[in-house]
Amino acid sequence: FAMILPYIVAFYLMLSILEDTGYLPRLATLVDTFFHRLGMHGHGIISVFLGLGCNVPGALATRVLETKKQRFIAATLMSISVPCMAQIAMVFGVLGPFGARYIVMVFATLLAVYIVVGLILSRVIPGECPEIFLEIPPYRVPNLRVTASKTWMRVRGFIGEAIPYLFLGILLVNLLYTVGFLGWMATAFAPLMEVWLGLPAEATAALLVGFLRKDLAVGMLVPLGMTPVQLVIAVAMLSIYFPCVATFVVLLKELGARGMAAAVGVMVTTALIVGGLLRMVLIGF
Repeated sequence: FAMILPYIVAFYLMLSILEDTGYLPRLATLVDTFFHRLGMHGHGIISVFLGLGCNVPGALATRVLETKKQRFIAATLMSISVPCMAQIAMVFGVLGPFGARYIVMVFATLLAVYIVVGLILSRVIPGECPEIFLEIPPYRVPNLRVTASKTWMRVRGFIGEAIPYLFLGILLVNLLYTVGFLGWMATAFAPLMEVWLGLPAEATAALLVGFLRKDLAVGMLVPLGMTPVQLVIAVAMLSIYFPCVATFVVLLKELGARGMAAAVGVMVTTALIVGGLLRMVLIGF
């Protein structure tokens, strides 16, 4: 927590200030034209902003979108391309020592995936994308006490949610290692990991733990002795391939079993394609 807590506090403070000043509705209006190209109107930016703090409220924020098509696209894109602040902090911690360009590679990849997959889904999925209608409130000066209270409430909620998953993840990894399951999985997925993605087979364990906490999974990549380029590929894969368990449960309720199955198909397919392309571009054939 010493590594990620400053980023968490800074993000939630910024989000509270944006809310209290009345800027978020204006932001939704500004990006409305661009988001229409991705199959949703400007309210989709709200799920992106909330997802940067934690993907769970980001998934819940898709409820403000009127049509099933918009909700599916917003939830899927948020899950695969919007890392939570804890994961962002771990990305900075893991890749930062190698230089800023590797961090830029990860976020440039996620931005490209958000746009390309959004353009594809908006054309493949039938349905309408209605115009945005919202009231623009006047600008307000934030109340420092209210802003500080909201920030503390969100940070406390994050800590309360993260700690159980952190210990559960550590317990699960040790248990799977003890019974030999991680070794079996590494052997089974070795062709995919080593040939297609250019990663060591041992990185399979991090992908499994990513279902619990993606920030914890990113931290598990450090002892594997991978090159900076391999870390870029692995971190991008972790961001795209599957949501954490808390987000998965929320999306299952929001999208239904059929919608969630379709979203998972999009996530896994996108992760494999992007991981392979990154390996070809950054490592070679």
